[in-house]
Amino acid sequence: MEESRLDPEIPPPRTSRIEASPKHYSVTEIFFDIEATGLSRSSHITQLAAKSAAESFSRFVLPQHQITLKAAEITGLTFENGQFLSNGNVLPAVHIKKCLNDFISFLEKTKNNVLIGHNVQTYDCVLLYTSLQKCNLLDKFKSTVIGFIDTLPLFKLSHPGLNSYSQTNLFETFMSKSYDAHRADEDVDALCTLVNKNIELNVHFEKVYIPECVISDKFISMKELHKNLPSLKLLIDRKILSLGMARIIASSGLCLEHLKLAFSRNGGKGIKDLFTEKSGSGVPVTKSEKIIRQVSDFLKE
Repeated sequence: MEESRLDPEIPPPRTSRIEASPKHYSVTEIFFDIEATGLSRSSHITQLAAKSAAESFSRFVLPQHQITLKAAEITGLTFENGQFLSNGNVLPAVHIKKCLNDFISFLEKTKNNVLIGHNVQTYDCVLLYTSLQKCNLLDKFKSTVIGFIDTLPLFKLSHPGLNSYSQTNLFETFMSKSYDAHRADEDVDALCTLVNKNIELNVHFEKVYIPECVISDKFISMKELHKNLPSLKLLIDRKILSLGMARIIASSGLCLEHLKLAFSRNGGKGIKDLFTEKSGSGVPVTKSEKIIRQVSDFLKE
């Protein structure tokens, strides 16, 4: 009993849900954009804006981090003496939880919502889900959204061969003019115009639609990666694991203590069973006999 209390529990492999893509005519398109204190995925939201066919939403958020010089240069937003400023003008700003609650209320007005944004998979969604989780609002948000569309791969699919797929360049290319970029509300209006005038979304919808559960799974994997990867540093340093393989192991929810526990219970077979155990998406880690042997030999030492 004492031993089981101290040992970490090996997490079961995550199962991936499979959801069919809805028909385009059945969804509510909502364009959205986020501005933040910096360009990293750990930045904090400073503005959240969205737009449906019937209504627009925009909130400025009191930053929880100092706005980086680069972000201030891009957006014109600064935080000085407790005031949120845009190019020196005071903005009405709310706390992040108020902003997110208001956003959820905005989404609750419509059904089958699909959020559409530019480069949202690698940036906006990470920031949004992180903030929602910190405010204990993630589950409530997920009940209002069925999926996402990232317009970066959408434009690459529909208009191949362009020199740049940044939103500002796309707008200049297709609309022959510029706009006040890096204000979330302006970005939303510009993207809405870009898509409606240059994309037949119904033609490409099934190819670019991302179910909400896929975004959730990626977010969970990212959190697991950041939590578990440091424990595998010794295996990386000793060339037991490549960084890429270590990232796969960490993302699956496993840390060094889990590997030690599996080995202590059943030796190399324990590691093999752990690495080859099937989840909803197939093999969670690897079938490589070489990697399994190298990890087992390391743990034996």
